[in-house]
Amino acid sequence: MTSTPSPLRAAETIPAPAPDLCLDFANTRMWRGTDAPQETLHRLADVLAWCAGRGLPTGSDGNEEAGFAEILAARETLYRLFSAVAAGRPATEEDLGALSRALAATPARRTLVAAPPGYAWSVPAAEPGANASLTPILWSAADLLVSRRLERVRQCANSQCLWLFLDDSKSGNRRWCSMSACGNRAKAHRHYLRHKDG
Repeated sequence: MTSTPSPLRAAETIPAPAPDLCLDFANTRMWRGTDAPQETLHRLADVLAWCAGRGLPTGSDGNEEAGFAEILAARETLYRLFSAVAAGRPATEEDLGALSRALAATPARRTLVAAPPGYAWSVPAAEPGANASLTPILWSAADLLVSRRLERVRQCANSQCLWLFLDDSKSGNRRWCSMSACGNRAKAHRHYLRHKDG
Protein backbone atom coordinates (compact mmCIF):
# COMPACT_ATOMS: atom_id res chain seq x y z
CA MET A 1 0.00 0.00 0.00
CA THR A 2 1.41 3.37 -0.97
CA SER A 3 0.77 6.49 1.02
CA THR A 4 -0.58 9.58 -0.65
CA PRO A 5 1.81 12.48 -0.27
CA SER A 6 0.44 15.39 1.70
CA PRO A 7 -0.10 18.59 -0.28
CA LEU A 8 2.71 21.11 -0.13
CA ARG A 9 2.12 23.85 2.35
CA ALA A 10 2.39 27.41 1.14
CA ALA A 11 5.70 29.09 1.78
CA GLU A 12 6.19 32.17 3.92
CA THR A 13 9.02 34.65 3.86
CA ILE A 14 11.00 35.56 6.93
CA PRO A 15 13.55 38.38 6.79
CA ALA A 16 16.90 37.89 8.43
CA PRO A 17 16.33 38.58 12.12
CA ALA A 18 18.04 41.47 13.84
CA PRO A 19 21.21 40.33 15.63
CA ASP A 20 19.80 41.30 19.03
CA LEU A 21 16.28 39.91 18.51
CA CYS A 22 17.09 36.97 20.78
CA LEU A 23 18.32 39.36 23.49
CA ASP A 24 15.17 41.46 23.20
CA PHE A 25 13.13 38.28 23.64
CA ALA A 26 15.18 37.21 26.67
CA ASN A 27 14.47 40.64 28.15
CA THR A 28 10.71 40.09 28.14
CA ARG A 29 11.21 39.10 31.77
CA MET A 30 12.51 42.25 33.43
CA TRP A 31 14.23 43.19 36.70
CA ARG A 32 15.61 39.67 37.05
CA GLY A 33 17.89 40.68 39.91
CA THR A 34 14.99 41.64 42.18
CA ASP A 35 12.84 39.49 44.44
CA ALA A 36 9.90 40.02 42.07
CA PRO A 37 10.96 39.99 38.39
CA GLN A 38 8.36 41.47 36.03
CA GLU A 39 6.89 39.04 33.53
CA THR A 40 5.49 40.51 30.31
CA LEU A 41 4.46 37.23 28.66
CA HIS A 42 1.50 35.78 30.54
CA ARG A 43 -0.14 33.84 27.71
CA LEU A 44 0.37 33.00 24.05
CA ALA A 45 -1.45 36.15 22.94
CA ASP A 46 1.31 38.21 24.60
CA VAL A 47 3.99 36.32 22.64
CA LEU A 48 2.11 36.84 19.39
CA ALA A 49 1.64 40.54 20.11
CA TRP A 50 5.36 40.87 20.88
CA CYS A 51 6.23 39.15 17.59
CA ALA A 52 3.71 41.16 15.58
CA GLY A 53 5.12 44.37 17.04
CA ARG A 54 8.48 43.43 15.51
CA GLY A 55 7.08 42.40 12.14
CA LEU A 56 7.67 38.70 12.80
CA PRO A 57 5.41 35.89 11.58
CA THR A 58 3.24 34.51 14.34
CA GLY A 59 2.15 31.16 12.92
CA SER A 60 -0.94 31.16 15.09
CA ASP A 61 -4.31 32.81 15.39
CA GLY A 62 -3.74 33.45 19.08
CA ASN A 63 -6.32 30.94 20.31
CA GLU A 64 -3.96 27.99 20.75
CA GLU A 65 -2.03 27.88 24.03
CA ALA A 66 -0.18 24.64 23.29
CA GLY A 67 3.54 25.15 23.47
CA PHE A 68 3.44 28.33 25.56
CA ALA A 69 5.46 26.68 28.35
CA GLU A 70 8.05 25.63 25.75
CA ILE A 71 8.32 29.24 24.55
CA LEU A 72 9.06 30.44 28.07
CA ALA A 73 11.56 27.61 28.56
CA ALA A 74 13.30 28.60 25.32
CA ARG A 75 13.43 32.21 26.49
CA GLU A 76 15.07 31.18 29.76
CA THR A 77 17.59 29.04 27.86
CA LEU A 78 18.50 32.05 25.72
CA TYR A 79 18.83 34.24 28.80
CA ARG A 80 21.17 31.76 30.51
CA LEU A 81 23.26 31.31 27.34
CA PHE A 82 23.82 35.00 26.75
CA SER A 83 24.22 35.84 30.44
CA ALA A 84 27.08 33.35 30.48
CA VAL A 85 28.57 34.97 27.38
CA ALA A 86 28.30 38.44 28.94
CA ALA A 87 30.04 37.17 32.08
CA GLY A 88 32.83 35.52 30.08
CA ARG A 89 31.73 32.02 31.10
CA PRO A 90 31.14 29.08 28.75
CA ALA A 91 27.52 28.15 28.17
CA THR A 92 26.42 24.87 29.69
CA GLU A 93 26.14 21.79 27.48
CA GLU A 94 22.53 21.51 28.63
CA ASP A 95 21.63 24.97 27.33
CA LEU A 96 23.57 24.53 24.08
CA GLY A 97 21.83 21.19 23.56
CA ALA A 98 18.41 22.71 24.22
CA LEU A 99 19.07 25.46 21.67
CA SER A 100 20.35 22.95 19.10
CA ARG A 101 17.26 20.78 19.51
CA ALA A 102 14.98 23.81 19.16
CA LEU A 103 16.88 24.93 16.05
CA ALA A 104 16.51 21.45 14.52
CA ALA A 105 12.74 21.90 14.69
CA THR A 106 12.81 25.20 12.78
CA PRO A 107 12.54 25.32 8.99
CA ALA A 108 15.82 25.15 7.10
CA ARG A 109 17.03 28.38 5.51
CA ARG A 110 17.69 27.17 1.98
CA THR A 111 15.90 29.50 -0.42
CA LEU A 112 16.25 33.26 -0.80
CA VAL A 113 13.52 35.32 -2.45
CA ALA A 114 13.12 38.96 -3.30
CA ALA A 115 11.15 40.73 -0.57
CA PRO A 116 11.40 44.47 -1.26
CA PRO A 117 13.23 46.46 -0.18
CA GLY A 118 15.61 43.48 0.04
CA TYR A 119 15.51 39.70 0.36
CA ALA A 120 14.17 37.14 2.78
CA TRP A 121 14.22 33.44 3.49
CA SER A 122 11.43 31.40 1.94
CA VAL A 123 10.46 28.54 4.23
CA PRO A 124 7.48 26.20 4.46
CA ALA A 125 4.65 27.88 6.31
CA ALA A 126 4.71 26.87 9.95
CA GLU A 127 2.03 24.73 11.47
CA PRO A 128 -0.28 26.82 13.63
CA GLY A 129 0.88 26.97 17.21
CA ALA A 130 3.10 28.79 19.60
CA ASN A 131 6.43 27.33 18.56
CA ALA A 132 6.22 28.84 15.08
CA SER A 133 6.82 32.22 16.67
CA LEU A 134 10.25 31.10 17.87
CA THR A 135 11.80 30.54 14.42
CA PRO A 136 13.34 34.00 13.81
CA ILE A 137 14.25 34.31 17.49
CA LEU A 138 16.15 31.02 17.43
CA TRP A 139 17.83 31.94 14.14
CA SER A 140 18.93 35.21 15.74
CA ALA A 141 20.41 33.36 18.72
CA ALA A 142 22.35 30.94 16.54
CA ASP A 143 23.60 33.69 14.24
CA LEU A 144 24.77 35.77 17.18
CA LEU A 145 26.51 32.84 18.88
CA VAL A 146 28.62 32.16 15.79
CA SER A 147 29.31 35.80 14.90
CA ARG A 148 32.09 38.16 15.91
CA ARG A 149 29.50 40.38 17.54
CA LEU A 150 29.18 37.81 20.31
CA GLU A 151 32.00 39.57 22.15
CA ARG A 152 29.75 42.65 22.27
CA VAL A 153 27.02 40.95 24.32
CA ARG A 154 26.69 42.71 27.67
CA GLN A 155 24.53 42.54 30.76
CA CYS A 156 23.38 45.70 32.48
CA ALA A 157 25.65 46.54 35.42
CA ASN A 158 22.59 47.34 37.53
CA SER A 159 22.37 44.18 39.64
CA GLN A 160 18.59 44.52 39.80
CA CYS A 161 18.11 45.01 36.05
CA LEU A 162 20.47 42.48 34.39
CA TRP A 163 19.11 43.34 30.94
CA LEU A 164 21.02 41.85 27.99
CA PHE A 165 22.16 44.06 25.10
CA LEU A 166 24.63 44.41 22.26
CA ASP A 167 27.26 47.03 22.97
CA ASP A 168 27.57 48.97 19.72
CA SER A 169 29.43 51.86 21.33
CA LYS A 170 32.68 52.91 19.68
CA SER A 171 34.68 52.25 22.84
CA GLY A 172 33.00 48.91 23.50
CA ASN A 173 32.69 49.55 27.23
CA ARG A 174 29.00 50.35 27.66
CA ARG A 175 27.81 49.21 31.09
CA TRP A 176 24.13 50.11 31.23
CA CYS A 177 21.10 48.94 29.29
CA SER A 178 20.28 52.63 28.93
CA MET A 179 21.89 55.79 30.25
CA SER A 180 18.43 57.32 30.64
CA ALA A 181 17.37 54.48 32.94
CA CYS A 182 19.95 52.45 34.84
CA GLY A 183 22.88 54.72 33.94
CA ASN A 184 21.21 57.81 35.42
CA ARG A 185 20.14 55.85 38.50
CA ALA A 186 23.74 54.81 39.12
CA LYS A 187 24.98 58.36 38.55
CA ALA A 188 22.39 59.78 40.95
CA HIS A 189 23.25 57.15 43.55
CA ARG A 190 26.98 57.94 43.34
CA HIS A 191 26.20 61.67 43.67
CA TYR A 192 24.05 60.96 46.73
CA LEU A 193 26.80 58.88 48.38
CA ARG A 194 29.40 61.60 47.77
CA HIS A 195 27.28 64.34 49.31
CA LYS A 196 25.21 62.63 52.02
CA ASP A 197 27.77 63.27 54.75
CA GLY A 198 28.83 66.69 53.44
